Amino acid sequence: MIHSLLSLSYVSRRAVVAVLLVSVAFTARPQDATAQRWLQTTQVVAPVQAESATRALLDTLVNVIDRSDSLVVKRSPEAPTQMPVQELRDMLIETEGIGLSSANNVFIDYRFEVDRDGFRESVTDLYFIYRPPGAGEEDIPIMYLSARHDWVREVLQEKGTKMITNEAAIQPFADQIAFAKITRGQEVQVVEVGNRTIREGFRTKERNLIERIMRLSYSSR
Repeated sequence: MIHSLLSLSYVSRRAVVAVLLVSVAFTARPQDATAQRWLQTTQVVAPVQAESATRALLDTLVNVIDRSDSLVVKRSPEAPTQMPVQELRDMLIETEGIGLSSANNVFIDYRFEVDRDGFRESVTDLYFIYRPPGAGEEDIPIMYLSARHDWVREVLQEKGTKMITNEAAIQPFADQIAFAKITRGQEVQVVEVGNRTIREGFRTKERNLIERIMRLSYSSR
């Protein structure tokens, strides 16, 4: 009889512990959900021109890759495998008759979020292409890089170009291609918002997003 009571008591304690664990799990979920109050992703396409931040960024990325024996890249986001940059150069020359420096546009993916720590903006992907002149021609993939890789993120945050007002200081690429700054350019277009392609009639959402990001960006400084 005593043994049965002890067993029942043990089972009861286990049941209580299980109920408490389930309760903690359910009460934790709303807190995690409310920690992130707003999230948005978008993609822009910007020209890669002489004397531009995007051209300097491309040249710097290639220079960093050239100095390393271990870094590999992809030709496009859909490419199944990564390759050394020299192999990519050879492929572009043999198949397209162009080089890495031929990239004249870059798709930049951004992630914006507002949580309890405030507003955060980050570049997540860079996709350089060559866009032939004239209508009807398809874009030619040049090079794709994920900014989730440490070395790409370091280039964005720690490398840049000299400031006109102070040649001893540099302006990081992350600042130069910040969404609120790069979308001022007349040739820069927002092409996706939240993985939805911008089309005619969707421009209002594009303008609203740009205005909102600008307000959040400047108010967080």
